[in-house]
Amino acid sequence: MKCLLMLFIALLCVVPASAAHRHIPSRHRVSTPRKTPVVVPWKTVAAGGAAAGTLVAAYKVSDGVEEGIKTVAKENPEAFADSLSVLTWPVRWAAMILFLVFGCGVAKKWLEHKTNLTRKDKK
Repeated sequence: MKCLLMLFIALLCVVPASAAHRHIPSRHRVSTPRKTPVVVPWKTVAAGGAAAGTLVAAYKVSDGVEEGIKTVAKENPEAFADSLSVLTWPVRWAAMILFLVFGCGVAKKWLEHKTNLTRKDKK
């Protein structure tokens, strides 16, 4: 099912770039429509294939990583805990940085509001 979904996504990337969606000005049209086959450039087809291949490879690699993590968690829980701490440190640092930025923004607004209130009282 996942492979079909990835193939559908790759096809969505290829179809809009095809020649079928180009606009032909009305002054260049002939009175009898010609039945010409739509030719998709080879670069477009190659790009779609590369995108589909990348998605399938990522799916296969993620399955292998998942199985490896399950095996390590069952056989050696201490090593699993250590690997999780290494894998999650960027997320922890990003969360701390976002918290600090948000906290500084709130503190700045609060101080501006407080100084505005004291200025109004002095007038």
